[in-house]
Amino acid sequence: MRDVKQDEKAIIQTSEVDSEAFTDFAVRLFQASAEEGKNVLISPLSVLSALAMTANGAKNKTLSQMEAVLGMSTDELNKYFYTYMKALPQGDEYKLNLANSIWFTNDERFTVKEAFLQTNANYYGANVYKTPFDNTTVKNVNDWVNEKTDGMIPEILDKISANEVMYLINALAFEAEWIIPYEEHAVQDGVFTLENGTGRQVELMHGKEYIYLEDELATGFVKNYKRAGYAFVALLPKEGVSVAEYVNALSGESLQRLLSNVSDEPV
Repeated sequence: MRDVKQDEKAIIQTSEVDSEAFTDFAVRLFQASAEEGKNVLISPLSVLSALAMTANGAKNKTLSQMEAVLGMSTDELNKYFYTYMKALPQGDEYKLNLANSIWFTNDERFTVKEAFLQTNANYYGANVYKTPFDNTTVKNVNDWVNEKTDGMIPEILDKISANEVMYLINALAFEAEWIIPYEEHAVQDGVFTLENGTGRQVELMHGKEYIYLEDELATGFVKNYKRAGYAFVALLPKEGVSVAEYVNALSGESLQRLLSNVSDEPV
């Protein structure tokens, strides 16, 4: 598929899409994924990227349902992701690798419209591969993911089922140094208080931060990575508010409002 390459001249330039719709999708995905008593780790950016590429191949009722769940039209999603990926800060001490690819079988009974492939190549930088969908493809997919995540995710496939004809893959890897690194002496024994009020003896990492967050339901802090551009945010529901209650009360609007109202206080 060498002819399917990103053609940035074909991209329609418009004003940047409001990011609140993306934040709202992230919150709704978290709410749907959260299970009481379990830890949950999700990447809304990866999920939205893969589903947005898929939506470019949908139409009629399927398309309208996907756009309703994603919170944006495919046209808005395409422009949002293109703008987002172009704006990602990159440097020697911090980087976010965001890569997309489309793999589909070379079985003659399965055809793919070139416009679908070209749109995803243009807006998502998607690599496109037409392949036998055999053990060689399993290795090639895993090699691609391993490369795009700097070896942090060595493989995602162990076999290809007979009824599978296409993969839309997003690989996401983030690595950065803290602006103020944690030192080994900052790790000390302490008591971690569980939601039910009981304590558990664990190793705790201690530090002081200076960007404080608070709203009616939670407190938190922001810790920047080296060279501005990325940050880590921790949120803790206030006493008397369970994690489940806090998660259910979240919205894209309330989370954006919380993250934009910071104060300079030691934490």
